[in-house]
Amino acid sequence: MLKQIKSLTKQTLVYGVGTIATRMVTFLLLPVYTNILPDEKYGQAALIFTFLAMMNHVYNYGLDSAFMRYYSNENGENDKTKILSSAMMMAAVSSLGLSLLVFAFRIPLAGIFLDSGSFSIFFVYASAILFFDCLARIPFAFLRQERRPMMFMGVRFVNVILTLGLNIVFVAIMKQGVEGIFRSNLIVSIVTSVLLFVIMFKKVKFQFSGKIAKSLFMFGIPFVPSGLAVAAMEMWNRMILKQFLGLDEVGVFSAAYKLGIFMLLVSTGFYYAWQPFFLREGKKEESRILFGRVMTYFIIVALGSWVFLTAFIHDIANIHIGNQYLLGLDYQEGIKIVPFILLGYVFFGINQVLLPGYYFEKKTKYLAAITIVAAVVNVSLNYMLIPKYGIMGPGFAMIAGNVALVTMTFFTSQTLFKVHYEYKRVFLLFAIFLLAGFGIYFFQPHVLIKVAIVLVLPLMLKLLNFFNAEELGLLKRLVKRG
Repeated sequence: MLKQIKSLTKQTLVYGVGTIATRMVTFLLLPVYTNILPDEKYGQAALIFTFLAMMNHVYNYGLDSAFMRYYSNENGENDKTKILSSAMMMAAVSSLGLSLLVFAFRIPLAGIFLDSGSFSIFFVYASAILFFDCLARIPFAFLRQERRPMMFMGVRFVNVILTLGLNIVFVAIMKQGVEGIFRSNLIVSIVTSVLLFVIMFKKVKFQFSGKIAKSLFMFGIPFVPSGLAVAAMEMWNRMILKQFLGLDEVGVFSAAYKLGIFMLLVSTGFYYAWQPFFLREGKKEESRILFGRVMTYFIIVALGSWVFLTAFIHDIANIHIGNQYLLGLDYQEGIKIVPFILLGYVFFGINQVLLPGYYFEKKTKYLAAITIVAAVVNVSLNYMLIPKYGIMGPGFAMIAGNVALVTMTFFTSQTLFKVHYEYKRVFLLFAIFLLAGFGIYFFQPHVLIKVAIVLVLPLMLKLLNFFNAEELGLLKRLVKRG
């Protein structure tokens, strides 16, 4: 079992580096945006990103997941080529049609999201960004399925360098404001798609199969409502904040929300490796134990990261060079929400570990219903909590929505493919780590006490006999190598 988990860990680290690099751009650009843009303008950008996040799920309609599901089951090269080519053609045609619709409705969309049709240029950029981003989804899925993480990471790094450089040029130097942000994103999306097209050129043939396309569509389409529901849980709070508190609070919240990126990186980096991993392991009896152990280890890493970040998020946000802060001074009131956003992402990551049964039994339609219910919980709570608690409301709502999602996914997935989760160990982890994290959050002890708490957590687990003999042996070997 440890051999498989070691392989998963290696893949997670490699994909994680690529994902971290891509996502870290938004983190690295935080001082650029929050020290240059007024909070109202950053609020505008956040609402356009909300639109992009939601439409990405419509454009993709679960096609990358469907591609990986069917591609992994085929052994013949000709059949694999047909699946890849059909998926690529589907993505190109559907994304073009959708982008033409977004362009046609750019003025009413600007009125809905930004309260004025005069901002329609942003939705012209959005239509083009969505088109090129969608074209890149299948090639990225192909690289993951073929276990070519270095190529995957290489393209991601090009994306990172361009995004960082162009944003600095357009926003910080040329002072193009919000338009500069989306001009940069469009150029990066085009370059990324072209690079992936060059990589995939020899693999893609003009072999379209209606039968394959139907199978891909039927498997993937339930991901649209579930994806929109996930996006609503993560992003729609900006629209509700705008309604109750105005664009300036949207800007403050969105900037602080970016600090939650650290936990999103843990979950996303893991998922990029986890999805192809569990598809390869399949519905074997030993997978029931293996997947349970993976859950335990994921929770250790996720909750451990949460405690560390909760302890030091104020220090991280206040890193500065001269008067240029990582999180601009006008935005710092939002730091108080970050631990709740981080914890919400912990539960989001746990939900991803629960997914194998849905893929094995082709029951992705269940995911749609479950995620919609969780989104209703989240959005409803945002409407109730934001007027009373301000920007803290979305943090509480995010945790509640993701806990609801995990609960429903767990009970449903266990009926599809019963996994032997290590309930006692999981409960112990939550008890210890939540106590430590919230203790730090509410009492804000001296930094040395925070360091002591973080360092003593592994020792507490050992004293409580959390680790088995095999795990202790592995830890000792790792310490000796260190």
